[in-house]
Amino acid sequence: MPAAQTPPRIQRGIPPDLRNAAAALYWRHFGAQILPWPATARQGVALIRAAMRPERALVALAPSGRLVGIAGLREAGGGFLDPGAGGFVLVWGPAQGRLRHLAAGLYRPGAETADLVLDGIAVPPRWRRQGIARALVEAAAAHARRLGHPALRAEVEAGNRSGLAAWQAMGFQAQARQRLGWPWSAPAHVLRLTL
Repeated sequence: MPAAQTPPRIQRGIPPDLRNAAAALYWRHFGAQILPWPATARQGVALIRAAMRPERALVALAPSGRLVGIAGLREAGGGFLDPGAGGFVLVWGPAQGRLRHLAAGLYRPGAETADLVLDGIAVPPRWRRQGIARALVEAAAAHARRLGHPALRAEVEAGNRSGLAAWQAMGFQAQARQRLGWPWSAPAHVLRLTL
């Protein structure tokens, strides 16, 4: 690992002092999938910061305390990002915010499931290939077992062969291809890791 060989510390919830860094990392990794229209990085990070539910995430921390990974979690009560209008209004104002929120209603999430869904894993480029994503998945699996979920679930675009291979290397099995996300999005593989 850069700067140290000590494995990252994984914890549930995003500490207040790391929420801006978490929002920036999540936006850099998933921004194009989160919004159907162009937004500046400042707007996107502000939206993630306003909409995040910090308790619905796992974070990986370097020995220095630096954020080196994040995994969103989704279950019956919702996911890492709150889909309400509040974050949109905060970033774009009442009129534009409500219009953008209405447009975001076109997004199709995965079907309801008893599984714990990984709402995306993001690791900064210089920290990739260091086992951080695997550590986050292992922590998510332990969390899911404690809550009685039968499996972990993840979704990856069908054309993302390296992403699919990474999930399969961690033991996830492809279930089915589905149309998830925006109406114009490519099909996605639904992957499952039985616990």
